[in-house]
Amino acid sequence: MQAPPHDTKYQVNPPNTGKLGLLLFLAALAMLFIASLLAYALIRYTGQNAPPSGSIHLPGALWISTIVILVSSVTIHHALACVAHEKQLHFKLSMTATVLLATLFLAVQAPSLYLLLQRHHDLAAQNIHLYGLIFLLILLHALHVLGGVIPMLVTWLKALRGRYDHEQHRPVAYLAMYWHFLDAVWLAMFATLLVLA
Repeated sequence: MQAPPHDTKYQVNPPNTGKLGLLLFLAALAMLFIASLLAYALIRYTGQNAPPSGSIHLPGALWISTIVILVSSVTIHHALACVAHEKQLHFKLSMTATVLLATLFLAVQAPSLYLLLQRHHDLAAQNIHLYGLIFLLILLHALHVLGGVIPMLVTWLKALRGRYDHEQHRPVAYLAMYWHFLDAVWLAMFATLLVLA
């Protein structure tokens, strides 16, 4: 017997609802990061006691984290391509590599954040707070990376159990979209910090 149409148990979301929700979420995050970088640029050049151009020194490890997040974007893209073509072994290897690289990114960022906080503390007596602002910008991005690592771990564990195939892999696609977004945000943020140093 067919279920009545008003029975919510049998109702299904319209196609691409998840993708639309993710795109709206990413648009909101993009506005947050753009506003934060614009605020930093404004404070960098119009704030009181702003250090002269070329006097802001970023930790060298940030270059390493940039390479790491770029490579992780490649591996998750490869994972998505592999699962879409039913290459399960390569899919699982690429997901494992992405998890390791995401963890490495956070591990490299941690000492950089500590150095920035230390420089902020050293210069706070001179009423120079730009290092503190840089710390907050990078921390904001790192927290969103951490927020992405949690579903990444869940997706990775399901991948190892063979839960995804060429027909059912939307979580992998959504994760890849979010990760590429974080990659783009980091590149824009790091470039802004370098140019305005």
